Amino acid sequence: MSSGYLALEDGTVFPARSVAAPGVAFGEAVFTTAMTGYQETVTDPSFAGQLVTFTAPMIGNYGVDDARLESPQPWVKAVVMRRCGGAEWARWLSSHGIVALEDVDTRKLVLRIRAAGAMRA
Repeated sequence: MSSGYLALEDGTVFPARSVAAPGVAFGEAVFTTAMTGYQETVTDPSFAGQLVTFTAPMIGNYGVDDARLESPQPWVKAVVMRRCGGAEWARWLSSHGIVALEDVDTRKLVLRIRAAGAMRA
């Protein structure tokens, strides 16, 4: 794990820690309020090219399973979480080349996106 950050196009920066694939991701910052279904979300083609923020406090705590895929591949560019709930989830994201950040103040981030509207990150 290494330090990182999420920067919105309006200049707002959120410190974070990288937990999956190394690299940089660019795309539209969006959020989901779902309490479950994190694997379904990242493999849902409707999230293609987006940086998905999960509002649930912990993501990945019930592991990964191919039965939970919406499609054969992840479509998101990045995953943003308050806390990564398991090494298996982080490894799965990394194996698919997905950049993921944890220790992000997701509540503040969601309020910013909701107030300012769609933004690139």
